[in-house]
Amino acid sequence: MTALNRLIHRVTPCIVPLAHLMATFLLLSCREQLPADDIPPHRGTPRYTAEGSRSARVSPQAAGGRHEGYVTEVEAMALRQGPFFQELMSNGRLRALRKSRLSFPYSESVRKVYVRSGQAVEEGQLLAELCRRNLERRLADAAMALKQARLDMAYLLLGHGFTLADSLRVPAHIWQMAGISSGYLKAGRQYANLESDLERTRITAPFSGLVAGVEVSVHEQARAGDTFCTLIDNSAFLVSFPVMEFEYDKVSLGSKVAISPFARPDREYTGHVHSIEPLVDDHGQVKVTALISGSGDLVEGTNVRVAVRRKIPDRLVVPKPAVLFRDRQEVLFRYEKGQAVWTYVAIVHENSTHYSVEARADKLSSLQCGDTVIIAGNRNLAHGSAVNIR
Repeated sequence: MTALNRLIHRVTPCIVPLAHLMATFLLLSCREQLPADDIPPHRGTPRYTAEGSRSARVSPQAAGGRHEGYVTEVEAMALRQGPFFQELMSNGRLRALRKSRLSFPYSESVRKVYVRSGQAVEEGQLLAELCRRNLERRLADAAMALKQARLDMAYLLLGHGFTLADSLRVPAHIWQMAGISSGYLKAGRQYANLESDLERTRITAPFSGLVAGVEVSVHEQARAGDTFCTLIDNSAFLVSFPVMEFEYDKVSLGSKVAISPFARPDREYTGHVHSIEPLVDDHGQVKVTALISGSGDLVEGTNVRVAVRRKIPDRLVVPKPAVLFRDRQEVLFRYEKGQAVWTYVAIVHENSTHYSVEARADKLSSLQCGDTVIIAGNRNLAHGSAVNIR
């Protein structure tokens, strides 16, 4: 057994290289038998069909440029000089311009609930009712007490030679004395208060808006001061947002403001700056509040992105996709006679969708009003590339 082990130990180093050699020979033999079309191309090398058309996309850098006759489809625009809206970006949260918590005026059971959370209501619309029986009984008792006090008042006035019908002729001090002594003035106030309380059993909307936070049910015992619901006027919202102190001079009362909810970035609502706090907080920020009107589909508490826009006149404005960054420099392509013309530009101003640009004089570039600028399909263009405007 020891001799066999020694033999295996000596032969093993020779077997491994021999196996590698045989595998390589077999692989080369199979490759020679494959048709040329079945051999996979080297990475980055273009492959052509029998007709000579390219069947795989290859970068211009790897293939040494596009083959002759290739035309790139692009989109273009005529360059115009006009206003550019510089944007100051921030974040904020919406709060309704008008919001009211409607509470129960006194303790009583709930008789009717006419609305639900999220329902739109009009000004004066009935929202809920409290039970009226106890108040109606008290009002009837107050009416009897008022009649009795009226009789006592008439008796006292007769002692001074007047009647209740002579109220305009009775001296003020005599009328006051008789009213207090008879209890007529007090009874009258109690009756008027109970009438008002009876009317307040009907909770109505003080303005049009959306109902929120309805949690009580019919026959539930309500306590005085408990909140029945919150009424939100969703026709106008305020949004407060911070501005850094070095940007304070870019904001003024009446400046145009655009907001977009984070959940719906494709929607935009406009308004204007409503107020600016005249102080800088500990974080070096100034609180600015904007008013957004005509926004019936917005919701209280929505987190939004805020853009304060300042108009800068007479600028050359292009969409952001028109400007590319090549070799750490900004360039765009002009369209001239079917070709893309490389043009160095400088970005003067920027907002969320556009650039304000001007030609680089140090690069001998030219950019004028009326030039045709390529704004899409320009990612792989080079100077002199053949292009076609679609």
